[in-house]
Amino acid sequence: MSNVITVAQAEIEPGKSKCVDVNGKKVAVFNVDGTYYAIDDRCTHAGGPLSEGDVTDKEVTCPWHGAIFRLETGEVCSGPSQKNVNCYPVKIEGTQIQIEVG
Repeated sequence: MSNVITVAQAEIEPGKSKCVDVNGKKVAVFNVDGTYYAIDDRCTHAGGPLSEGDVTDKEVTCPWHGAIFRLETGEVCSGPSQKNVNCYPVKIEGTQIQIEVG
């Protein structure tokens, strides 16, 4: 069973991201040209904060060691990480940004 949780208002500007707490887990929410994506905030290599990484072409680069993850799927595009991050479906309700968890 999945839950839909409001994680932010539409205050995340295009090209920006925000780290939010979802039931004790850090999730990074990204706005890429008006489309929102949500993935785990911690890199699977060494725990770097993905919400602080650079985004290019729907991919985020971990600021610590340069692992690259696809925002649409959480898939590793380039190491040193070998493991994908979780990806969460995003839904917009009015001005609320919601993600599906569980």
